[in-house]
Amino acid sequence: MTESPINRLVKMANQIALNMAANGTADEVAEQVAQHLRKFWPPSMQQLIIEHLATPDNGLSALAHQALVNLHKLQESA
Repeated sequence: MTESPINRLVKMANQIALNMAANGTADEVAEQVAQHLRKFWPPSMQQLIIEHLATPDNGLSALAHQALVNLHKLQESA
């Protein structure tokens, strides 16, 4: 059975957050992850995972979740 696209994105976002976790405070890292996703993920991927934020038990780590909230705010202010 293949992994669903959203599960793949969740796994990737969690891994990016984990890899950057030592780069500062949780707020700083969440912002760094948001900037990374904005820069390297196409808008379609960004939108899909932002929509997934509202899903209960979405599988996102706390850090990845905050990064995606930050990413959504960045998109709204653009």
